[in-house]
Amino acid sequence: MAVSSVNMGHYSLPAHCPQGLAGLQAAGAGAIVSALCRTGTGMGSRVWWRWTALALLLAAPLAPASVTLTGEGLFYLLSAEMATQQGDRQDALAAWKHSVDQLPTAAVLAAATKAAAQLGDLPQALHWAKHWHELAPEDSESARFEAGLLLADGQDSAAIDLLQATLARFPDDERVSSELAELLAQHGRLGDAERLIHSVLQQHPQSAAAQMTLGRIALLEKQPEKAESAFARALELRPDWDEAAILHAETLHQQGNALAALRSIQGFCAAHPNAEAARVYLAKLYLSLGGQTQAYRVLQQLSLLRPEQPQIWEQLLLLGIAEKDWTGSQQALEHLRELLPHSPLLSYYQGRLAEEQKDWAPALAAYDKLSGTPLADEAQLRMVQIYYAQGQKKKALLQVEKLQARHPDNVQIPLLRAELLQEQGQVASAVQVLDQALEQHPRDADLWYARGTVAEQQGDYAGMEKAMKIVIDLRPEDAQAYNFLGYSLLQRRDELATAAHYLHKAIQLAPEDPNIQDSVGWLYHLQGDQAQALKYLQQAHAGLGEEPEVLSHLGRVLWKMGQKKEARTLWQQGLKRHPTSRRLQEDLLHP
Repeated sequence: MAVSSVNMGHYSLPAHCPQGLAGLQAAGAGAIVSALCRTGTGMGSRVWWRWTALALLLAAPLAPASVTLTGEGLFYLLSAEMATQQGDRQDALAAWKHSVDQLPTAAVLAAATKAAAQLGDLPQALHWAKHWHELAPEDSESARFEAGLLLADGQDSAAIDLLQATLARFPDDERVSSELAELLAQHGRLGDAERLIHSVLQQHPQSAAAQMTLGRIALLEKQPEKAESAFARALELRPDWDEAAILHAETLHQQGNALAALRSIQGFCAAHPNAEAARVYLAKLYLSLGGQTQAYRVLQQLSLLRPEQPQIWEQLLLLGIAEKDWTGSQQALEHLRELLPHSPLLSYYQGRLAEEQKDWAPALAAYDKLSGTPLADEAQLRMVQIYYAQGQKKKALLQVEKLQARHPDNVQIPLLRAELLQEQGQVASAVQVLDQALEQHPRDADLWYARGTVAEQQGDYAGMEKAMKIVIDLRPEDAQAYNFLGYSLLQRRDELATAAHYLHKAIQLAPEDPNIQDSVGWLYHLQGDQAQALKYLQQAHAGLGEEPEVLSHLGRVLWKMGQKKEARTLWQQGLKRHPTSRRLQEDLLHP
């Protein structure tokens, strides 16, 4: 088992990826809303719902089609729409203010409200939304939009009051009922929410929106099977609904049925080739299951659908680097350069691309350009790793110590420092660094994972198990933690049944991860099932190539199955690539 040092998480990016700060600064306010939706505190959480409400509102068209203008009013309106499309926040808001002053109609106020929300000016959006609602009290959309903005602003009670008043005026509007029911559920009024949504379904049995709300309420009630059924029904009623397809797959995944989730979203994407949101989710699901190559292919397809989206090219570049597709990565970088010509991300990724190809001088030069930018600390961390790879170990440790002194709250720095110390054999010093960091960040899963690996290296198996169990408690879907625990037990031939429990959970969470395939294959070998062992170890070999441990395991299974010549050939080929591998030497001497 080659233990992965980077935990992808369910919706996260590779370690040291600056998607958060720099990505938002480069992509503008629109990306802030989408990023907040991606990094919410969990499906069904209040934060997630607030920002999702706002993001869904932003899908509405801006143009006030019913308005006919000439002269100055037309000039400002066209200027406002153009500046909004280009993401020019300052000019767009100024032009919308002029448009509203020139013609304060409901249609213009509606467009201005949506533009302000899209541009990230929530107070201005709320101001215009109130005027829009005052001018169009018979339009339920104005009330729903204002309620969504109130919710995004944290004014939950005001949003509930507004939707209740709107429902009294529009008792047959299923959209108002659905939004109110979901909001009531978020505030713990689950009974009221369910009664409201069931009354909607009695009047509108074909309402996909009501089924979606029923599913979300079921999630809040921690009834995933009920939620899955509701989302499936919503998808049946509206077969092209991205959101329903994503929630249906995600609910299956949450129930531990990862393969069913994958099949579900794959089928939807095949039937709807232009479904962008579903493809983004499919790529993330592949990543969570260890399918890095498959995720890369999905993003390549998505880049053809939305070549103007910098976030897609950024993700594609990261995965291209991970896949060692240098040509594809360079192409993605050039697309980013066209879309974000002044972003510090360009130098960062130029450095990453050079670093991964061990082209140290250009990598250091690219990272050095990031001094004084939001990516400066990230660049310093990368430079430290390059110094270490070049053999400048003292310089690397000195630099990382200085970084930690300047940024005591950054958990990535002690993680890197401990890793460098551990590689130098200074295990006690690595333990000290991690323990100090854990005093400040006692619920950081990455720190606990690192602490577990060091404990294993020390032979402190009880400490390792404690650390990895804390990781699992903090991140229940962390396949690598289950894998680490299970494989450690296998190595010690200790509690084989317990090892099997952890490893079966790991492969269930990440069935395409070759590190986990190797562990599970070795488990089957020790259990005496050589056919199953061969299947998993061949998959691991295909994914990890000439990794000595995988070659050792695969050879042992082939030897056990009587294929001794094939086993020797495998070990000999492995030794040509890894002449210092004691494991392969031992296999050949004592098969």
